[in-house]
Amino acid sequence: MLYNKIRKGKIQTMKAMIIYYSKTGNTEKLAKRIQKDFHCEMLKVEPEDPYGNYVSSLVRVNKERKNKVPVQSVTPVPDLSAYDTVFIGYPIWYMNPPEFLSDFISRCSLEGKTVIPFATCGLANVSKTLPAIKRACPKSQVVHPFNYGIAKKDNYDDWVHSLKQIN
Repeated sequence: MLYNKIRKGKIQTMKAMIIYYSKTGNTEKLAKRIQKDFHCEMLKVEPEDPYGNYVSSLVRVNKERKNKVPVQSVTPVPDLSAYDTVFIGYPIWYMNPPEFLSDFISRCSLEGKTVIPFATCGLANVSKTLPAIKRACPKSQVVHPFNYGIAKKDNYDDWVHSLKQIN
């Protein structure tokens, strides 16, 4: 979908897509809010082998990282050629996005696009995940990250307002 606004007397258009993974539903709720505010399409990325409950997920993620076990997604890589902005949403696991999501993002054609990360977490912060996101899409402009966590919640309305002023 297109997001239009008037800037300096001219109408500017942003065509955006949301790519996200949500284990518990928190990231999905945030993705749906963004979809509503920016009128854009969404794509949920799913791992080949779904993660279990919270504790078993932590144990599994830790083993995968320690043993460098690749996790694949079952979601087909989309054609993003019509989009100029891609929101990427994820839970923070051990100070990073899920590995399979980073791998998925690296296979997307994001060169020259604006990438806007948003993350849900307990005690972590989205800023800690930005190096991994930048490695996954090195030829993109990664900007305006949003954090929604127990310890620190950014103000969603302020974030959306600032994005609408910039884009």
